[in-house]
Amino acid sequence: MIQRTRLVLAFTAALALGAALPPVFRGSVLRLQRSGELEGALAGPLRRANAELAFAPEAVGGGLIFNSVDDAYVSLGGQQGKLPEQELHVGALVSVETPRRWGGIVGAVEDNANAETGWILGYDDSAFTLMISTEATDDGDGKLVTLRADQPYEFGRLHLITASYDGERAELTMDGVVVARSDAPGGPILYSGEERLVVGAYRDVNEMSPHDGRIAALEVFDTPFGGKLAFQKRFGAANTTPWTDATFDWRVQPYLTWPSTDAVSVLGESSWPSEALVLVRPESEASWTEVSSETPGSRLHEVRLEGLKADTKYFYQMNLIGPASGDAVPVLEGPVRSFRTAPASDRSAFTFTVIGDTQTNGAVAKRVSDLAFEQRPNFVVHCGDLVDTGGSKTDWTETFFPSMRPLIEHAPLVSVLGNHEQDAQLYYDYMSLPAPERWYSLRYGSAEFFMIDGNRSLAQQSEQLAWLEEALSASKAKWRFAVLHQPPYTSDSNDYGDTTKTSSTRGDMNVRNIVRLLEKHGVDICFSGHVHDYERTFPIKGGAVRPHQDGGVLYITAAGGGGPLEDFDGTNTWFGNRKARRHHHLHVAILGDDLELQAMDEDGRVFDTLRLEAR
Repeated sequence: MIQRTRLVLAFTAALALGAALPPVFRGSVLRLQRSGELEGALAGPLRRANAELAFAPEAVGGGLIFNSVDDAYVSLGGQQGKLPEQELHVGALVSVETPRRWGGIVGAVEDNANAETGWILGYDDSAFTLMISTEATDDGDGKLVTLRADQPYEFGRLHLITASYDGERAELTMDGVVVARSDAPGGPILYSGEERLVVGAYRDVNEMSPHDGRIAALEVFDTPFGGKLAFQKRFGAANTTPWTDATFDWRVQPYLTWPSTDAVSVLGESSWPSEALVLVRPESEASWTEVSSETPGSRLHEVRLEGLKADTKYFYQMNLIGPASGDAVPVLEGPVRSFRTAPASDRSAFTFTVIGDTQTNGAVAKRVSDLAFEQRPNFVVHCGDLVDTGGSKTDWTETFFPSMRPLIEHAPLVSVLGNHEQDAQLYYDYMSLPAPERWYSLRYGSAEFFMIDGNRSLAQQSEQLAWLEEALSASKAKWRFAVLHQPPYTSDSNDYGDTTKTSSTRGDMNVRNIVRLLEKHGVDICFSGHVHDYERTFPIKGGAVRPHQDGGVLYITAAGGGGPLEDFDGTNTWFGNRKARRHHHLHVAILGDDLELQAMDEDGRVFDTLRLEAR
């Protein structure tokens, strides 16, 4: 016999004071008590790490405030057989203050590689979602079907969300309007036995993404009860007054990307939707020019400063103007910083930093980037794996950006995708590079950089390889550099085969497809990351060591930005020249026909140098 259960959570200030829940239908109920504990048939060992409860004012709709992992209610188990199986009906009065790739309101889900089971009502970067796995969609280890609202949620506003699955079809509504339907599910909800009931987060065995916002009411049934109209009647209309407990502040302070002779992009992100205004002036002038945001009313702002003079120092300041509150209009002033535009002449001198795989260790990445900043490079080249998980916003806001300051406030950042970026939208939002952003070229002074996506196919007839050949053929630059994440050649011990027991391909075979083009079109150096060490090969052409002046291409792995260090094959490879197992960055200086490269570790020691003459 199927056990019929009902989960009720009504989160308001009145509830915190011990007020009774509104009249309920028959069935088991999960109730939040004044102490913050949950009790009822589905409560089991549901616990909230944060014992203190905080509520929004009733004037804006009330609701329990969620800000962190500790605010979530998480079950440690013991609920299998009690979770909804044949049907699922959820209603929630909820607000979102931080968009997330995987946002969770309530659910019991497992989503690990291809194993996908359970269900969750949640949201992504802009819209509410219902994810559900059923027996009809099972491909052997479960498969989640996702319904995504065709309308965006509004920052800080309480929305009335309902999600229903009747055993045959699923439906999602927002504020009384159907925003998604699907006939793909069918049959009982599929569970693996590993799911844990969670309120206020997206949680599975290897992910925990906390909800940032409010939940003012929440009910979950596994029996029909009247659908969305019943939820509307019980909860009332959603409150239309946006509200947040967050202060108006920078989430990501201003930084620079995409430099050229006459333009640069300034980006920044605030905790509230706002309007951005950038002030800019050359150092020789006292008056500022104002440039408005291209995305007013957003939290992430990009302002492209155009019409600049080549090889000129500029000061800039990004200021944010928040929404009016009564007679007050909050203003957030950014720091005054500076940059230099790219030189127009091939004979000009410039420097750049190369760094890769900053990933998880913000403290190391900060030491490396601070040392790079001591040299005051003109711009920064990043070889991918900027963060550990591309879809995790906190990886960007709490690790990557803080660790790269003040470097990227003065030296514009250009990058390629690593595998850890996961092709997540956050990468494209924060990097803001030329279309299609996955691959592009950058001309700077006498050099051209061909930025390649090693995560996508580079086989013959692929779109990217065709672009690369066309771009290289058209290049008139004296110096040519390829940049991608995976190395075409590496002496690493185990990424491409265990060298202690068997053999290795000595590099990524997908990206090895670019080698022919690099040699054909006179590329000088190919920079890569992925393997957490430093390696410089001998110049290579035609599968053999050849001098640079005879067309040999140097391959440099510069993946020492902060990720855990790896090691080398115990025996040297046919192409291996210089190696180092340490965190590091590269400083590259170009003057006319001369190139100088220095590899420097996190303690400031130079451990490799290179000089090249242009061919």
